[in-house]
Amino acid sequence: MYWLKNFVNWIFKRKVITINDYIETPKEDLPIDEAFVKNFKAKGGIFIYVDKIRDLPDVFQTIVSQEGEDTLVFGHNISLEELFLSDFPDYFTADDQQATHFLTDCEYLVAEEGSVMFSSRQLGQKRLDELPSKLIVVAKISQIVATLMDAMGGLNLQTFLHARPNNIRTLRAFMPQDKDSIFCENCYRTTYLILLEDLNTNE
Repeated sequence: MYWLKNFVNWIFKRKVITINDYIETPKEDLPIDEAFVKNFKAKGGIFIYVDKIRDLPDVFQTIVSQEGEDTLVFGHNISLEELFLSDFPDYFTADDQQATHFLTDCEYLVAEEGSVMFSSRQLGQKRLDELPSKLIVVAKISQIVATLMDAMGGLNLQTFLHARPNNIRTLRAFMPQDKDSIFCENCYRTTYLILLEDLNTNE
């Protein structure tokens, strides 16, 4: 009966398999703003949240002062430049070839990729690799979308309201990539993202 005793012991030592072993516990999805920030920072992006407009000049000065006296900022967006130009006129240049930083807004922030989408409204007809090596992007929370498809859908919707922009480009890399990276053909730019609350009137 020794063999029977061993057989019984083997049965009871086996793991009892239940239906729960075949059910994968679903992962809790992050809100799209948190997902964007997580993915953006994971790729080397520098994220700065600002909830008061009056804090923008201090944030801007902190960013540009890191480069010392050689810092020069170029941008296409006049209304954005006006937020800083009166306080820091010496930092701005009209020559994009001399600029160390490019100050701009963007079209969308894509949560699933942690990427930043631009168009001709920000870039003109330039490629990403023709921009200065450092970007200062000012965006609003409402510009965060879940997927690249959502971003493209938003641009298509604008066709009914305004002329649809062209030269649509998405920056996905914010630090140097390994040669085998899927982003190896996507140029990287050191990117400071200043994220603002929408409709914030606190001064």
